[in-house]
Amino acid sequence: MDHQLLSAPSKSLGQYFSENLSAVLAIGGKQREDGKPGPVTATCIQRETGIARSTLRALKSPREQVDPNPDLHTLNRIADTLGIPPAFLLMRPQDWLALGQAIGGSGDYLAAAVKLQREGKLDLSNPVEKVLRECKVHPDDRPIGVGASPEVSRVNARDEWRRRSCLKLDALMLRQVRSAQPRAWLAAIAGALVSRSTPHDPTIVD
Repeated sequence: MDHQLLSAPSKSLGQYFSENLSAVLAIGGKQREDGKPGPVTATCIQRETGIARSTLRALKSPREQVDPNPDLHTLNRIADTLGIPPAFLLMRPQDWLALGQAIGGSGDYLAAAVKLQREGKLDLSNPVEKVLRECKVHPDDRPIGVGASPEVSRVNARDEWRRRSCLKLDALMLRQVRSAQPRAWLAAIAGALVSRSTPHDPTIVD
């Protein structure tokens, strides 16, 4: 599955949105008499959201070489009606894979996050980086007896990449979450995401 996702042709975010929307609409309605899931009808979406059928049709089945590009208000109305987070309609298969792998491999990170939470350190600056440090996966070990070299530069670049990634996920995932348990869970998942996605030799772009 990992290989298939990596080797699959890239699509635009609009195409992924269209595919996600079509997939949910196809099975999100009332159960049919034969027991199979039924579709969410265009009439239902129009009634609940006020979005015209022609607009919904263009989002579900865009013309060739025309990417669906819903405005945020439309995206939010559709997501609310379907009962799913708006971000889920924009997720790519590789995003779900990365999230699933991070959750599956977050046990050690969660233990570290809970320990930091008990010590009152998870509410301080850059909690995700603190989780990585507690797990001893950041910063990278420095080569012994090596001065300025490509290897040292690579290690420094990896550390800097992780530092920035931790800050970005902190801003996205933890910024408004103050409850202890959810904050520890999110910090653990974010830490696992950063650790798994750190490139071997990142290029830092300012």
